[in-house]
Amino acid sequence: MLLDDFYEVLDLQRKDNQTLIASVKINKAHHIFEGHFPENPVTPGVAMLQILKNCLETHMEESLFMQHLSHVKFLTLVNPNIEDILDFTIEITPQAEGFKIKNYTSFRDGRSVLKCNATFVKYPRP
Repeated sequence: MLLDDFYEVLDLQRKDNQTLIASVKINKAHHIFEGHFPENPVTPGVAMLQILKNCLETHMEESLFMQHLSHVKFLTLVNPNIEDILDFTIEITPQAEGFKIKNYTSFRDGRSVLKCNATFVKYPRP
């Protein structure tokens, strides 16, 4: 898997009935930064979305499929040599099939990194 050893979940807990909080530390020595970019590492946006999905899967204890993604805003570059901890705040709303989420990701000091909405369903089995 591309994200093996890319990040470590420092904390994953339910804040209330609908909110999940995940604190994640990016591995600044990961090989992904050799190509993205060697002298100025930037955490790929798609990698942050994968972390979001993985945290939800861990919490739900289910394999999930991101069915729909909207209002995606990458607000700040994440250089792991400068800031390597991200806090994901995920509001979960159950739906008839699966659930919708509203995500807000920030640095520890509260600066915004990523905002998005998504719909997830249990991973369809063949």
